[in-house]
Amino acid sequence: MAIKDYLHRMRLCVLISGNITTKSVKETARLVIDGGADAIQLREKTISDNEFTSLAIEIRDITTKRGTLLIINDRANVAREVNADGVHLGQHDMSVSEARDIIGNEKIIGVSTHNIVQARQAQKEGADYIAIGPVHPTATKDYEPSIGLEVIQEISREISIPFIAIGAITLENLDEVLKAGASRVAVCSAIISSKDILSSTKQFKDKLAHFIR
Repeated sequence: MAIKDYLHRMRLCVLISGNITTKSVKETARLVIDGGADAIQLREKTISDNEFTSLAIEIRDITTKRGTLLIINDRANVAREVNADGVHLGQHDMSVSEARDIIGNEKIIGVSTHNIVQARQAQKEGADYIAIGPVHPTATKDYEPSIGLEVIQEISREISIPFIAIGAITLENLDEVLKAGASRVAVCSAIISSKDILSSTKQFKDKLAHFIR
């Protein structure tokens, strides 16, 4: 199966950042995969490319053995170096076309968007998926105002590529996010900052699996 086919089947992406996880990054990766995560986005803002590459190689080994997607945040060069499945770009990172030149046509490129205009633009530029958020206020994206559920409804009507809702999504508010039109979510703190990462991941995956729109 091609990498991009896995993207369409993805329901739960877990963002891993070493500074907020209760376990090591490697152990967190193993636990969320055991819990049913379909993809891992490795996000380390404060370490060097060399450090990030070394870490990503270890995580890539884990995800390859388990058939889980590995997306590298921001750094297309690292994604290429470790043969990750794709790269995720912010609004202030390189363009989709620049990233495509680095990682190739078979890999996944995602783009963070915060409104319908950015979503349309990312789709037009050739992104394979978008993340839309933050749905709710979140400490990991404190510089972006929350968008609420209405934008998800708008995205679900207009955008044809896969989209992932993100931003302080918890087990308590997951249902309302899904009812607004999302079928894929990215989760960070609610899973990796929990006392039981495995159980938290399983609970998210179970809710996603049983939700019928």
